Amino acid sequence: MNWIEASSYLEFLTFGKVRTAFQHSAKTSPSLAISASDIKFIRSLQLKKFRKKHGLFIVEGVKPVKELLDSEVEVTSVFATENLDFLPENFTLISPKELNRISGLKTPNKVLAIAKITDTTAPDWSAENILFLDGINDPGNLGTMIRTAKWFGISQIICSLDCVDAYDRKVVQSAMGALFHVNINYMDSLDALKQAKRHQFTVVGTSMNGISVYDIEPAGKMVLVIGSESHGMREKVAADCNVRCSIPNFENSRKIESLNASVATGIVLSILVGKKQS
Repeated sequence: MNWIEASSYLEFLTFGKVRTAFQHSAKTSPSLAISASDIKFIRSLQLKKFRKKHGLFIVEGVKPVKELLDSEVEVTSVFATENLDFLPENFTLISPKELNRISGLKTPNKVLAIAKITDTTAPDWSAENILFLDGINDPGNLGTMIRTAKWFGISQIICSLDCVDAYDRKVVQSAMGALFHVNINYMDSLDALKQAKRHQFTVVGTSMNGISVYDIEPAGKMVLVIGSESHGMREKVAADCNVRCSIPNFENSRKIESLNASVATGIVLSILVGKKQS
């Protein structure tokens, strides 16, 4: 069976079944077991090329799946080892052994869902604040940044084309449900900043050599740019910023050269968004 056939087969077996579960309120029994074709297809979604091909991604674990089901993201299939109270009526009941076979986790946690990747063709330029990520390669960092951005009220995130895939398993896990409540667009860096300025955004970059973030008084719409973990913002991106800020180092011996990118994101957002709110 090729991938196209596997996709069609899975849609027939499970996708329509779960959609029916969401459309009808009558209590029904969960479906039983999972086929070899299903397992092969689901495991393929651990790879970016198949996520992109089918427009689907995997969410694992009790809390992330519960968050997913409470969001507006379209869920196509749910597999679980027991009948948890938040599951759709016609989820597929599988054994722990079967969950191990479809899971990407070392220790699977009871439930796995498949959902559609949200199709966002253009950023929401009506947003008050936007987070722009330039060359973020670590999936754990990206997930934490997404979660942090949402904490500070940011629902629009733009990633440069070479950022890690936002639907990577580690990103989904570290975002802890925030991924399902934000818009994420992948764009060419300079084109994104050009469009942001056209929409009257001030572009604030982060740099070791910028002015203290405590001295910035943000006004109006803002794009905050966070550079990669190892190199910071690229020169061409830094040159396109209206202002560059830094986080002062109060450690006198200067033995700590830099901060983790996700930690820096939280500090800068706390200060700048906080000032805008006061």
